[in-house]
Amino acid sequence: MFLALDRDEIEVANAAADFLASAMPIDRLHKPGCADMNAVLRGTLAEMGWFALTLPEADGGSGLGPVEHALFFREAGRQSGPVDVLTQALAVLACTDTDLRAILLAGSEGVALLVPDGAGLRLLGAPDAAYALQVTREGAQLFALAGGQTTERPALAPACSMRLLDSPPGTAIAYTNGEHIWQMGELGTAAMLLGLAEAALDLIVEYAKVRETFGRKIGAYQAVRHPCADMALRAEVARSQLWYAAAAMAEQRSDVALHLDAAKHLCNQAALMNADTNIQLHGGIGVTDEHNAHLLLKQAMLLGKLFGGKRALLSRLVDATVQD
Repeated sequence: MFLALDRDEIEVANAAADFLASAMPIDRLHKPGCADMNAVLRGTLAEMGWFALTLPEADGGSGLGPVEHALFFREAGRQSGPVDVLTQALAVLACTDTDLRAILLAGSEGVALLVPDGAGLRLLGAPDAAYALQVTREGAQLFALAGGQTTERPALAPACSMRLLDSPPGTAIAYTNGEHIWQMGELGTAAMLLGLAEAALDLIVEYAKVRETFGRKIGAYQAVRHPCADMALRAEVARSQLWYAAAAMAEQRSDVALHLDAAKHLCNQAALMNADTNIQLHGGIGVTDEHNAHLLLKQAMLLGKLFGGKRALLSRLVDATVQD
């Protein structure tokens, strides 16, 4: 298994970084009406073909693989990207109806993520989403939301709106069996968490170069340097496992679920702990609403619950078997 990124993969990562930093910079989250993927952003992402990144060429996609999928959503995570960017890409993969897939590929309609909420269901994504995608390890189902009543709920992460679905969504208009959509969702979510962890490290490293106390840059003090080193180590461990999981998916290894679960768990930890350490090392400014530090932590807390939380992942990893 070859784990180093090749030139084409690096070009995808660089293109995604440049595009997303311009189309949805993290600073947008300090403005009103910033949540979710609005129609303009959805259309721009569709025009650039990002929703079709891993869709086979025969179906109108780019025909790329899990590695490119992870690279794109890592950059989306750096900008605290909304969950429905990933949901739209997953819905495209889950949809077998040619006409409906074309609508989703064009960004004409949005898709919200449907997740369990006790005995009910919760929607994560733009209020104007026409469809909802529910993904489990057994398969994925796409529902039409026309006429469905929802109740808005306050969301912790400003990048994502949250609503409760007042009644079951009805019959699925598209569905697919098997773990593939779940695995692509788990990989994409882990990659976004890695992006958050790396962004938190970048923030504090830059701050440590300019902030002074007692006549010295704070980066000169071990009380700052050592936590930064821990942050870098957590990000490197998570990144290594994520690339391995993406490569395992590309090669269709029998133990791909194990490596995905390990990657998601490590990315959960790296994002949460790095975001928290970033706030602490920034001092007083780190807890202000005007700073980006709290945005990273809130988004990490949300993504950590999607496609495998701590307890579920560890319970699966205990009994997992690695392929020889």
